[in-house]
Amino acid sequence: MKYSGLAQEFHQLLRSVDRISAGQAAVCDWGEAPLTFGVHIVPRDGLYRNGRFTFKFSLHDQYPQYPPRVVCLTNIYHPNIDTVDEYEGEICLSLLDEWQPTFTLEDVIIGLLFLLYHPNLEEPLSPFFEPCMNWEEFAEKVHLSLQGGVVEDYVFQRNQVEEKEPVAMVTRSSNQEPVAMVTRVTNQEPVGMVTRVTSQEP
Repeated sequence: MKYSGLAQEFHQLLRSVDRISAGQAAVCDWGEAPLTFGVHIVPRDGLYRNGRFTFKFSLHDQYPQYPPRVVCLTNIYHPNIDTVDEYEGEICLSLLDEWQPTFTLEDVIIGLLFLLYHPNLEEPLSPFFEPCMNWEEFAEKVHLSLQGGVVEDYVFQRNQVEEKEPVAMVTRSSNQEPVAMVTRVTNQEPVGMVTRVTSQEP
């Protein structure tokens, strides 16, 4: 897509994101040529209610012939999002796998909301999950992860916003990228968004 077409679609997204997401998403951190930008999503219902999740969009220079690359920058206990160590927030979203040039950025945001409201336990991407996990156990672990608990030997950062807190201020940033939220305990180098609990010898 030429810059003019991309700019037009992006500015349409800025105008429509609140409406299409029912106030659950906001665009952030974009520059002059919006080939990369962030999207904050705060589900207002479901298992991930009131958690704030940030996704990074990277657009191919021939978008929309090629799908955007979308990764999750927030540590999350979700079967279809892998934020463990080196996997950099990989997402399993059929819309991206079956991409058509007629699809839009609005469609992707709606797809991300659907993923948060309807996690698929039968085809997990994240190594936390086995296909045999039952829904009740899953729901309990999601709640614990959002409260900042330890799930499957990993520490999750507390992730809850106030009921009336806005999803995000729509901000523009020249070159800044969102920062991973958690670092590995052993050497304090940022290598991912989830921290494994390891026992230490005295």
